[in-house]
Amino acid sequence: MEKSAIHDLPEKLREPIRKADSIIMSYLAGLQFLISDAARDPEFRNNHLLTYLSQDLLQSAVSVLFLATEGLLNVAKRELRFVLETSVKICKVQQQNYRLPIAEKIETFEKQLKSTNISVNRDIKFEMMREQVVADFCKEVGRLYGAVSEYIHLTPKQILERIDAYENGRTSGHESPEDIEQLNKFAARAFACSLVLLFHSVSPSIAGDWLVEMDGSSTNWFFAKSRFIAEIDSYFDYKAERKYRLEEIQSLRRQRLEF
Repeated sequence: MEKSAIHDLPEKLREPIRKADSIIMSYLAGLQFLISDAARDPEFRNNHLLTYLSQDLLQSAVSVLFLATEGLLNVAKRELRFVLETSVKICKVQQQNYRLPIAEKIETFEKQLKSTNISVNRDIKFEMMREQVVADFCKEVGRLYGAVSEYIHLTPKQILERIDAYENGRTSGHESPEDIEQLNKFAARAFACSLVLLFHSVSPSIAGDWLVEMDGSSTNWFFAKSRFIAEIDSYFDYKAERKYRLEEIQSLRRQRLEF
């Protein structure tokens, strides 16, 4: 199937699709930086699951945009489930033994890697987040994963949603802007959770390199709107370059929050 160009879409759908594109490109920018920065450690490519699984995360992220453009919104939600599950497993395994070579990781943690249980409130340390925020984050991941799991197997909820959409003329290729906006909001939250997990699978300094500019300001990035990414950003308020502008930086950080 040939991919639809944004300018070929009905005018009412162009803006929400452009927003989807912005969300996904922002996710990929953060992912690419994380990998590039972490790869300065010569052991990264031999020891970190992202060496290979970053390709799967990239494919799923790009697929979400393609599927949204084509009106395949439920299928896009299934890709978001994979992103969440993969991010949790990467973080959990890397934290348990960062230096273990990848081949040995697969063997040692085979049971965890095969499991569909992605609980994040055990075995994962979120050292760049305060305890209460960690509790909220674990609940957020659980809610998101539970919601997208509704679209993996046929459920009554999925059937009722399909009936409602069909009766209102919202079939594939005829979705409403509101349908895409709803997916965008969900995707933004899911990708933010993925980034939080991936940043906790590597040295905290990597998040600092990405989030803190040379003058101490916070990176102007879509995911700065996430309360969980903002929490990680605040972890670096001790940095010397923020000392004389801290109130301004904290105020702008609060103003940016949207989800």
